Amino acid sequence: MDHAHRPFTYSLKDRIGIVTGAASGIGRATALQLASMGAGLCLVDLDGKGLEQTRRAIDQQSGTPPLIMDANAADEASIDQVVAGSMARFGDIHFLVNCAGILRRTAFTDMTIEEWDQVMHINLRGPFLFCKAVATEMIQRGTGVIINVASLAGRSSSILGGAHYTVSKHGIIGLSRHMARELGPQGVRVNAFCPGATLTPMTASTAPPEEIKAVEAVMPRRKWATPEEQAAVIGFLLTDAAINITGACIDSNGGSLML
Repeated sequence: MDHAHRPFTYSLKDRIGIVTGAASGIGRATALQLASMGAGLCLVDLDGKGLEQTRRAIDQQSGTPPLIMDANAADEASIDQVVAGSMARFGDIHFLVNCAGILRRTAFTDMTIEEWDQVMHINLRGPFLFCKAVATEMIQRGTGVIINVASLAGRSSSILGGAHYTVSKHGIIGLSRHMARELGPQGVRVNAFCPGATLTPMTASTAPPEEIKAVEAVMPRRKWATPEEQAAVIGFLLTDAAINITGACIDSNGGSLML
């Protein structure tokens, strides 16, 4: 049967990738999802304890034992170490999922330059550096997939964040679209993934219960997403079934852009 006529599968068997922000939230859920699909993983976060919990969860579901690296996802030297460590362990990098990020709630007029720089450093500089580091490996092989996790805030304003968060997520979308155009001829797909309101430890710690209920009440689906629901979409985007999706901004927000 010609390859073009074979049914596509939703498997990542024999695929190797890096997931940043894997200690909790969407990052951890993504690691578990991808491991269940057969992927070998290098998991990155500054939270070493959280990374160990993610590794144990993967071990319990009989996934390929991951490499975990306690590293700063916005530090160039740390990123080089992660890429080198992943190559040494697995010999290849087929995909990258940039989940690492922080959320700060600060009114624009109260925002300090230090707060602005911190959010930009982690939410935008980090993904740029990771993309740059793995793109070289992917171009040499002639194939690869990068998913940069943005946010509904990158498509509109966000009541759960500040101007720095919103701008950083808009930047992720722009970075992803430009990379898709520039790297596409070399066989590398790049997409931005834009989750809407998702109940993660980060959002739960920054939004009071009454605000969570208020947001839920106006969402068309009337329900916040779970990290696992978002991770399932990321898993699909990494498979060959999504081979024609690149340069896209994939929304998974329960219909919130309809508001």
